[in-house]
Amino acid sequence: MAKIVWLASYPRSGNTWLRFMLGCLLKGSPVVNSAEVSRLIPDIHDGIRGDALFGKRTTLIKTHWAFDAELPLREDTVGVVHLVRNPLDVLESNQNYALTRSGEAFVQTSEEERRAMAHQFAEGYIANGGHPRFAEFGFGSWEHHTLSWASPRNEIPKLALRYEDLRSEPMTQLRRIAQFLRLEKTDREIAAATEASNIAAMRRIETREIEQRIEGIFYQATNASAYAAGQRFVGDGRRRFSLTAEQRQRALARFGGLMRRLGYATGSSSDPVAQEFQSKEP
Repeated sequence: MAKIVWLASYPRSGNTWLRFMLGCLLKGSPVVNSAEVSRLIPDIHDGIRGDALFGKRTTLIKTHWAFDAELPLREDTVGVVHLVRNPLDVLESNQNYALTRSGEAFVQTSEEERRAMAHQFAEGYIANGGHPRFAEFGFGSWEHHTLSWASPRNEIPKLALRYEDLRSEPMTQLRRIAQFLRLEKTDREIAAATEASNIAAMRRIETREIEQRIEGIFYQATNASAYAAGQRFVGDGRRRFSLTAEQRQRALARFGGLMRRLGYATGSSSDPVAQEFQSKEP
């Protein structure tokens, strides 16, 4: 069986962007479409081809699953690149993505009804620590998912990084990932992969695939009404819906302890989880 290195994250934490970066790095040139990224780094939730699991090579596979005793292919796991993002941003990203995904139903609702839907989504998310259905999918709450991969009791080799560090220092973080994966890449190759996979480049691919109805990460015919409603996978920094001030306070009360441990606020440097996420030069 193949040796699996997971690209693990909670939904809407930047995993697809990371796949594009690594896809460009592995290929040695820009990827031309999202289907190419899926071939280079498959998504376990979309199904895996047999050739990705057999042989002696290392296979990178995207997952949103938490790490536990029931993790499929756990016995073939040799490492994880664990990506986390500020959970309040994850919440709002999920909120906007989920509402536009309803497609025609979203288009036909009034602005007042949409705000009510957004409010209800946020309430359920805060109460459960994630979308209520994520537990059914094996993702768990944001806290459970994050600690399942970051815990020192999880002894598989891991590289932990924050989405925010990837945004602010993409070359530095991609170099760390390349070294963790034992990819011998030059600074020029890392710079080229970073540039070829920036948000603007991904957005161009997404726009083309939606307009031309090219099946891949960004377009599936079954979700056509969602694209008509404005759903896009690649964010543009704008959000139709945001948490209210009161919801933000309750979300901070829910997630704040682990946020501090991950370095989103000053935390104890002796905390083993915090240490996993301390940015280190390669």
